Amino acid sequence: MTTLRTNSLKSQILDMTCEHVKQLHGLWVQMFPPETCEAHLQRLKEHVNDFYVDLLSESCEKQQTIQNDIASLREQASDLRSILHEALEQDDWPGDVPLVIFQLKLEKSIEQLRKKLSRRRADICELLLQQEQLCQELGELPLPLPDDPLPLPKEIEAFRDHLEQLRDLREQRIQQVDQLRLSIMEDMKLLECLPLTDSEQRLLNQVNLCLLPDDLEQLRQMQKDFADQMQELRERIDDMREKIYILWDQIQDTDEKAMKRVRESTGYTQYTHDVLQEELQRCQGIRRQKMKTFIEQLRQEIKELWDLTLKSSQERKRFYHNDWYPDLLELHELELDDLQTFYNKNKEIFKLYKSRTALWERMLALDAKANAPNRFNNRGAQLLKEEKERRAITSKLSQIEQQITALVLAYETRENTPFLVHGENILKRMADDWEQHRQTKQNSFRKKAPILDDKSASGTLRNMSALSSSTRSLHKSSSQQPSNKLPNPSDKKTLTKTPSCLKSLKPYPAIRSTSQRLLMPSQKPNQLRALKSPLKRVLVNALPNTKKLNTKSAIATPHQNENLEPEVNYKEFQAAIRR
Repeated sequence: MTTLRTNSLKSQILDMTCEHVKQLHGLWVQMFPPETCEAHLQRLKEHVNDFYVDLLSESCEKQQTIQNDIASLREQASDLRSILHEALEQDDWPGDVPLVIFQLKLEKSIEQLRKKLSRRRADICELLLQQEQLCQELGELPLPLPDDPLPLPKEIEAFRDHLEQLRDLREQRIQQVDQLRLSIMEDMKLLECLPLTDSEQRLLNQVNLCLLPDDLEQLRQMQKDFADQMQELRERIDDMREKIYILWDQIQDTDEKAMKRVRESTGYTQYTHDVLQEELQRCQGIRRQKMKTFIEQLRQEIKELWDLTLKSSQERKRFYHNDWYPDLLELHELELDDLQTFYNKNKEIFKLYKSRTALWERMLALDAKANAPNRFNNRGAQLLKEEKERRAITSKLSQIEQQITALVLAYETRENTPFLVHGENILKRMADDWEQHRQTKQNSFRKKAPILDDKSASGTLRNMSALSSSTRSLHKSSSQQPSNKLPNPSDKKTLTKTPSCLKSLKPYPAIRSTSQRLLMPSQKPNQLRALKSPLKRVLVNALPNTKKLNTKSAIATPHQNENLEPEVNYKEFQAAIRR
C-alpha cells in the first residue's frame, strides 16, 4: 500500500510539473518571442535540475549524517555494555528498516543502558554509604568498591555479603552493649552509686550506641570492675556476718533489736553492708571493753593450734605478750587465722606424722620389751606376736614416711621454706630418729654380747658344730615319747619357770623337744641335766648371721643391726634354765 501511495505521489508530482511548465510556456509564448520562450524554458530546466541536484545532495548528506550517528550510537552502546559487563549485541542495520527508525531504536537502547548504568552507580554509592555508616559505628576498616570502572556482579554480591556481616556484627554488639549496661546498672543499683565521669555517663547513656571496640572494651572493664566490687561486697558481707555471729557468742549479746536488724538484712547490697558494718563496730566496741577475757580465749585456741601444728617452745615464746593494748586483740586474731590456714592446708601432713609418731613409739616399746632382762619369763607365744607386730610397724612406717616426704617436698617447692615440727625440719627429724634408733640397737648389742677368750670361743664353736647331731637326737627321742601322759605335779614349779623363749625359737627343734621333755614326768633328772648343755649352745646359734666370734665380743655390723632380732644373752638364759 505504501508503494501505491508513493507511485501516486510521483505521478502527481510529474503531472503538477507538466501542468506548471505548460502554464509557464503559455504565458511566455504570449509575452515573448519564440527565442525568448526557448531561453526561458532552458533556464527553467537548469533551475529544476539545480533544485533536484541540491535536494539530492542535501538528502545524501542527511543520509550520511544519520549513518554517522548510527555508528556513534553503536559505539556508545558497545561501551555501555562493556562498562556494565554485559554481552555485546550485533547492531547491524537491516536494509528493510529506514535509517532514522534504526537510529531511534539505537537511541532508545542507549538510553536504557545509560539508565541502567546510573542505577548501578547509585546502588554502588548506596552500598558505600551503608558501609561507611557501619564502619563508623563499628570501627571497622571499609572495603573498596570503585564505580569507574564498575565492579563485576560477583564483586558487588561479595560486597553485599560483607555489608550483611557488618550488620550482623552490629546486632551482636548492640546485644552485648545492652547486656553489659544492664549488668552494670544492676550492680550500681546494689552498690548505691552513680556514674561519675563524662565517659561513664556517655557509655551508659541509651542514646549512644557505643559499638566501637574501645567503647565495648571500656564497658567490659566497667562491668568487670563493678562485678569485682560486688564480689568484694559479698565477701565483706559474709565475712562481717560470720564475725558478728562469733562476736555475739563471745560477748553474749542480748540486743534483740540489733540482732533482728542483722538477720533481716539478707541481701548483698550496700545497705546490708552498712548495717553489718555498724553492728560489727558495735560488737567490737563491746569486745574491747572485755579485751582481756577475749584475749585469754584466743590464747587458748592458739595454744590448741600450736599443739596441732607441733610448734616448738621457741616458736611459741615469740608470741607471748604481757601488755594489754587494743592492737593485741587483733594480733591474736591474725595469729589464730594464720595458724588455722596453715593447719588446714597441711592437715594431711600432720595426720600422717601423728600416725608415724604412734607407730614409732610402739616400735620403741617393742624394742624395750625385747631388750628387757625378764623377756623370757612366762611370755609364751607373745614373742612371736611382737615380732609380727614389729615387722608390720616397720612396713607401715616406710609407707607413711614416703607419703610425708612427698607432701613435704611439694610444700617446700610451693612455699620455698622448710616444713618444721618442734622447730626442726621434719625430714631431718625422721632421719635422726632412725639414726638414733640404729645407734641404740648397736649399743645394746655391744652391752649384751658375751666376752669370750680364744679357748672358750673355740670350745663354743666346737659345741655349735656338734649341736646339730645332738639336737636331732633330742628331736627324735622327744617325738618317740608318749604324748598321752599327764605331767607330774611335782614338776609344776619347774614348768612355770621354763623360759618362754624356748617356745618362740621355732627354727630349732632341739629346743621344742627339750620343752616337751620337761613336760614329761617320766624323764629322769640326769637326762634333763644332760640336755642343758645343748640348750645353752642353741642360744649361740640363735644369734643372726653369727659365723665368727671375736675373743672380746661378738658385735654385728651396722648393716646387720638394722634387721637384728632381740639378742639372747647366754648368761641370762643359763640363769633361766637353772631357775
